[in-house]
Formats: sequence, structure tokens, C-alpha cells
Amino acid sequence: MPSAGVNLTIEMQIPVLERSKYFRGLLVLIRKDQNIAPRERELILQIGSLLDFDPRFCEAAIDDVMKNPNITDEPVAFSDPQTAECFVMDAIRLACPSYNVHPHELAWLKAVAQANGLSDAWLDTQFQNFFEMRSKLALPEISALQRMGSGPG
Repeated sequence: MPSAGVNLTIEMQIPVLERSKYFRGLLVLIRKDQNIAPRERELILQIGSLLDFDPRFCEAAIDDVMKNPNITDEPVAFSDPQTAECFVMDAIRLACPSYNVHPHELAWLKAVAQANGLSDAWLDTQFQNFFEMRSKLALPEISALQRMGSGPG
């Protein structure tokens, strides 16, 4: 199973602007509950690496996200539906370190889904799938980007 730092075969190319939106969206999400947990930091660093961002940039962005007024809370919208779905799946993993999700994170994820043309039913199904998988076994240490063969473009 690939992990952060492993070269992946890239099947789907994600343009730089979309990668930036992806990373920014995850930063917005983690600040919604006003707390950055160690697991959140670890997942964002892993995904930042998959998106081909410098680890120092990712660390600085995480450290700065709570006080950076230039990072707006607007829901991210992607040009590619597959990238949007991938983002939401990674965001669910990030928002749910246990079996609950902070209300502010949930509201923002619903806004992201809506901005990307994803229905509430689709989002609910993703949460159900996530919790079902989590209850059956430990989640693999793999992001949706890795499962979909996505990467920098």
C-alpha cells in the first residue's frame, strides 16, 4: 500500500490551481473547530506531499492557518467532478478522527458538496461508507488521491 513520499503512477493529472484549492480547502476545514489535532496535521502533510507541495510550505501553512486572514472560508469548487469527490472523501477522513464530526466542519462540507454539484444524499452516503469501513477495520493509511491515482499535473 503506498504511503506519503512514495512515487505513484499518475493516471489523472490535477492542475496546479486545483491542487492549491484542494490544499486550501483542507486547511479551511481543520480550522473550523478551532483546533488542529496531531492526526489532522499528519493527514494534511501526507496529502500535501501527494499534491507535490514542499513539506516546509505545508508545515508553515498549517501553523499559520488559524491567524491567516487571506485564507477565506468560501467552499472550494473544482472544475473536475472526480477531484471534487476525491476532496470530499479526504475531507471526511480529516473531519472524523472519531465517530463524530464538529458541526462547523459538517456545515462547511455540505457547502462544499453543494458548490460542486454533489447532493446531500451523496454526502450522507460517503459518511456512512466511511463509518462503516471504520467500524469493520482500521482505515488504511491512504488518501482518496492515492486510491484514485491522482497527482500533480
